[in-house]
Amino acid sequence: MRQHRTIRTAAALLLAAATVIGLAGCDGVNAGSAATEEFEELMADVPEVVDIASSGSNTLPWSGTATAAVLLDDAVTDARLTEIVDRIGAFLGESAQRGSGASWEGVEVTVRGFSVSVLDRRADNREQLALLASLEDLGVPGGVLRLGTASRDGARQGSLTLVAREGEDFLDAYDLAVGVSEQRPAYADAVLTGRSADGAGSSAEPDVEASAEPSAGFAASGTGARFSITSGLADDETATGDPSDARAVYTAVAAQFAVVGATVSPTALDVRVANADDVEAATAVADGVDASGVTVSVQGGIVTWGEGGPSSAMRPVVAGLGSVPGVSAIDATSTHLGLVVADRTAARAALDALGALPEASVVETLRISGPIDAGSPDTFSVAGARESATTLFVLVEQLADAGLVTSFDGATDRVLVEVRADDEPALAAAVALVKAAVAPGTSTQLRVDGTTGYWWFDAAETITLPASPRDAESAEETELRERIQRLWNAA
Repeated sequence: MRQHRTIRTAAALLLAAATVIGLAGCDGVNAGSAATEEFEELMADVPEVVDIASSGSNTLPWSGTATAAVLLDDAVTDARLTEIVDRIGAFLGESAQRGSGASWEGVEVTVRGFSVSVLDRRADNREQLALLASLEDLGVPGGVLRLGTASRDGARQGSLTLVAREGEDFLDAYDLAVGVSEQRPAYADAVLTGRSADGAGSSAEPDVEASAEPSAGFAASGTGARFSITSGLADDETATGDPSDARAVYTAVAAQFAVVGATVSPTALDVRVANADDVEAATAVADGVDASGVTVSVQGGIVTWGEGGPSSAMRPVVAGLGSVPGVSAIDATSTHLGLVVADRTAARAALDALGALPEASVVETLRISGPIDAGSPDTFSVAGARESATTLFVLVEQLADAGLVTSFDGATDRVLVEVRADDEPALAAAVALVKAAVAPGTSTQLRVDGTTGYWWFDAAETITLPASPRDAESAEETELRERIQRLWNAA
């Protein structure tokens, strides 16, 4: 009983305190947002700032979290960079001391290809800036420097990522990171990573055709990093391991095949060879290396095979579609086919090619996605049983040919369409096309580009769109809802 009384008393005191603060004003209620505003004010008079991206989360009244990323002009001098980082570090220290209610989860400063995670101790920040300067002297084009705050036993849970220098590859970048960690005690326990955007660090590397780019299904570590090796463990961000065994497997494969992507870690290797036909042979080479603790996945070209590896029944289908212009990525299993295409024209060509293949009967489910037009932000995705996905794509074509669609996401039992409709006739045309194509009972949502209202409904001959229970509708949203309902029922 004592515990229950204590909880009730604490709750009452908290409520009383909240009431007093609430009566005094609401300035500190949204602590996360307030913290980011304060930070942006701090940096407002720094001319070297090119851009700031900040985010505040107001998790509870008078408490929250905040993060910020600062991009500086590459021409900033070392002395000025130190001053700016000192200013941010002092701000973080003062925020922690006064207990503002917002906890800063991180502030990153990016300059000349390097990102530094700023801490609230000047000595730590000076250590990172000194390392940044030495890496630039060595010709390293960029990286990420994160120096964790020292624990009671002196250990730090930081990380050090380096980008390969010109003429070197991601393995060289990793070896350099290892050497840095050995020379700088502050980074002795850091997670180390080496990266390369292209992997072809020397003239001895075979040239790879553009068509052999890794598919969207290939998991590369880091933005734009097609090649990466790390000492980090996937199931524990702060723990490290030795990637030597996985590296040995990669080296064996790369010695015999043109490799266009690889992710190496202590327990796993994902490698992509340039030619999809080489997957089985490359897998045999990988299996021949003694690396019992490493999980190896070998993919090839633009094709990503799902669990179970290449399917003999699906292989001719994949080969046939891989030669269709505009098909940039394929993922497949024994019964499923997924395609990423350059635009709807390429999607139509792929569907026509699929229909002409006698082996295509093995395709039970199909997914096609990509831009509606090449280079356009408007996108589409259709998925489901092959016949259903094909029908949905016809709807995409109809809407796109009429210039009415900005986004389409459809599956067997669900369709979400955002249309471009500046007037009543355009909206009526879009609604009529959608109504004619979707099967009765399909969960459907129609949005209009540039408006905020949207409502889900089950497709039927006649529908009723109730007001959303989430928030009060604006007058504009009510008008739009009633208009969509009227146009649907009249179509």
